[in-house]
Amino acid sequence: MSYKGLLNSDQVLFTGSKDSLALVKKYAESKHAFFLQFADSMMRMGNISPLTGSKGEIRKRCRKRN
Repeated sequence: MSYKGLLNSDQVLFTGSKDSLALVKKYAESKHAFFLQFADSMMRMGNISPLTGSKGEIRKRCRKRN
C-alpha cells in the first residue's frame, strides 16, 4: 500500500485514527470483506426515509440552500 489517497478525504483515512487505518488495511487486503460491508451499508442507506413536505428540501444547486 502506497499510503497515497486520491482525494483529501481518502488521505485522511491513512493519517487519521488507528481505527480508520486498520479498516483501510483490512479492505485493501480483502475485496470480499470490502464488498460485504459495502453491500450492508448500501442496504442500510436504502432504508433511510427522505424528508418530505416542509421538513425536506430538494436543492436546485447542491452547494446552496433554496
